[in-house]
Amino acid sequence: MSARLCIVGGGLVGLAAAIAISRQGRQVSLLEARDYPAELTQPQALDARSIALSYSSVQILRALGLWKNIQSHAAPIRHIHVSSAGHFGVTRLQADALGVDAMGQVVEYEALFFALLTLAQQDDNIDLILPAKVASFEQQDHHVTLHYRRGQQSASLQAEVLMVADGAQSSLRAKLGIETEVLDYRQSAIITNLETAQPPNDCAYERFTRHGPLALLPLPDQRYALVWTNSPARCDELLKLPDDQFLQQLYRQFGYRLGYFSAVGQRTRFDLKRTRARQLVNARSVLVGNAANTLHPVAGQGFNLALRDVAQLFDALSDIDWSGPRLEQSLASYQQARLKDQDRVVRAGDGLVKLFSNDLPVLNHARAAALAALDCCSPLKHELAWQGMGYGVGCSSLMRGEMPR
Repeated sequence: MSARLCIVGGGLVGLAAAIAISRQGRQVSLLEARDYPAELTQPQALDARSIALSYSSVQILRALGLWKNIQSHAAPIRHIHVSSAGHFGVTRLQADALGVDAMGQVVEYEALFFALLTLAQQDDNIDLILPAKVASFEQQDHHVTLHYRRGQQSASLQAEVLMVADGAQSSLRAKLGIETEVLDYRQSAIITNLETAQPPNDCAYERFTRHGPLALLPLPDQRYALVWTNSPARCDELLKLPDDQFLQQLYRQFGYRLGYFSAVGQRTRFDLKRTRARQLVNARSVLVGNAANTLHPVAGQGFNLALRDVAQLFDALSDIDWSGPRLEQSLASYQQARLKDQDRVVRAGDGLVKLFSNDLPVLNHARAAALAALDCCSPLKHELAWQGMGYGVGCSSLMRGEMPR
């Protein structure tokens, strides 16, 4: 079997990449180790996972023809409120001041996954191969050969380009000999959904506490997605509390801006580590998504950064002969451009974690003063907002919201 592009990893990033490259008229084979469920069912509203999409991510999904199938499941972010617990400083961002309808959207994971999978299944240029586990591969001058197992059977696949999208613990990244840098933040995050009686206000809240950042993101149907960072030990304590006591602890850190929460969904904890690949490209193979970078959730940039990987790779692979010498040049240019964006996002995220996870009194007051000063400086505030929306370094064609002809 042969294909122009082979993608290993069939999660959100792999599916989005398959759809994007298919739009160039190329043949794509996507290998996923797990079998997709025969029927995708929506979880209970309070147990649904969610993803914050930046403005540039929405533009990419719009260009791929996906947004019309997702929009009804999304809640807009038209206001952002950033504060420090126990201090006066606050920064407010408004979408209308930036000339956009919304700075981002929050969508349930299952709705986004279903839209991507449905489009991929309907695309004649995309061959979904699952469940399939890669056993080995070789890179030659003009192609890559993958050997994989599907059930009890072995098979091979030849492609001109290999895209590695198999997650933070990527086995192919290791097989390529690409080293990683791992930073353990020694923090954990609790994620859950909350229900409020108040009507939606289209506002996302980022509150920095002495234990770590706390984010509340709007969801449809008067719900909010909570991402609450603490030490691992404190997370364990919070997970053990009954719902009413858990909410009391939340009110102590966040206050009553959204009134009283009437219900709490299933609470889940995950440990926070940052993993960065030291390079993105090896011959005809390229890393995208969590295989390239796994980030702290403080700024909600993980999936957005991955979509920008896909969008910029779309441009790099467009209008060239993949079997010729220009491929190596294009992938080298892609790596250089992506490293700039990734470095910026990683530095910003690490800076926020270090700055706002320190409980020294002098720093507390300095941080509060900085937030207040930023709120009064519209040019700087708007520049930071556009960076958070994905336009800090470069702009690919898909980020303009239109599919190139």
